[in-house]
Formats: sequence, structure tokens, C-alpha cells
Amino acid sequence: MLRGVVGRKVASAAGYEYSDALKRVKGQWNAGRLEKWLQDPQSVAAGTKMAFSLPSAADRKAVIQYLAAAGAPAGPARK
Repeated sequence: MLRGVVGRKVASAAGYEYSDALKRVKGQWNAGRLEKWLQDPQSVAAGTKMAFSLPSAADRKAVIQYLAAAGAPAGPARK
């Protein structure tokens, strides 16, 4: 689900049951939105079921760089 997330429409990967809060978020995942999401998911989608956050700016930067480098999946997304 995370491969190809950078540049993908929010809450659009097939096979995942997104929260209603995240479904209401418009736009695409980009570095800025991912930074906010990883730091405080509730600030991006109040009421989301995402409970995990990364308090470290260095960790968030590393995750975003990894996700950007991972690119799009070669085939259908796995469930």
C-alpha cells in the first residue's frame, strides 16, 4: 500500500478500508502533506484511525525519502 504513495491521491489505494476522515481529505500525498501526517495524523484528517506518529523530524524525513524512492508498484497492489 505504501509503494507509490508519493503523488497518489489520498485514500485511493485499492483494497484498503480507509477511515471516513481520511476519505474526506482532498488532493495527493506529497512531501509536505506526508510530513504533517507522520508528525500528527489528526492535524491532516481529524478523526482518522491512524494512531502512529513520528516525533523525530529526522525520522520523518527518512521515511518520506524512502517512500519517494520506492516509486510505483510494478504490478497490482497486494492485499
